[in-house]
Amino acid sequence: MTDQARAPRTYGGQSPDERTARRRRQILDAGRQSFGSVGFRASTVRGICRDAHVADRYFYELFPTMEDLLVAVYLECIDTLTDAAATALSTAPPGADTSEFVRRGLDGFFAAVQDRTTARVVWLEVLGVAPQVDSTYLATMRKFGDFMTSYLAQVLPEAADAEFTDRLVTAAVGGLSHTALTWIMDDYRTPRADLVEGSVRFVVGVLEAARPTR
Repeated sequence: MTDQARAPRTYGGQSPDERTARRRRQILDAGRQSFGSVGFRASTVRGICRDAHVADRYFYELFPTMEDLLVAVYLECIDTLTDAAATALSTAPPGADTSEFVRRGLDGFFAAVQDRTTARVVWLEVLGVAPQVDSTYLATMRKFGDFMTSYLAQVLPEAADAEFTDRLVTAAVGGLSHTALTWIMDDYRTPRADLVEGSVRFVVGVLEAARPTR
């Protein structure tokens, strides 16, 4: 058999790997839209595949279960939130004080939370679905804490002992997550600027608590 005969066949100018990646992207996008609108429990493989314009069999080639798709969609939504915060933090001018630095990051974060589809997936659709999904949620909260710690180190190079700081960051992540959830459930009634200002005071207070005592 020649190398040419063994080469993967292309269709429409796409290799098998490219077609697989395209189908995966289409299923992820359709899953995000479905989970973020009608909810995970009302979503079906057939409905998602219909919206993704792929045959049902391709779903199971890429995602063994609906829970696996939910985890993948959830992690992409988390990336959206952290990327928004990181991008906003990068706009802080050199020498920005702690409040301004935190304000920019939180404004980027809460701006992303205003996307209703992302918000529903992250805060309303994951807990209680399956142990696998719950474990992913807890791991993600820890990862978000690490993200926060890495950026706060830029404005707080010295901190109390690591264990104490970790507890403070865990409390801060939980507080911000609950603030976002309350805002979502209240249909974003509070102006974002007001929400950010209140959250800035909270996070700056956490930072002050993390400063070592002399």
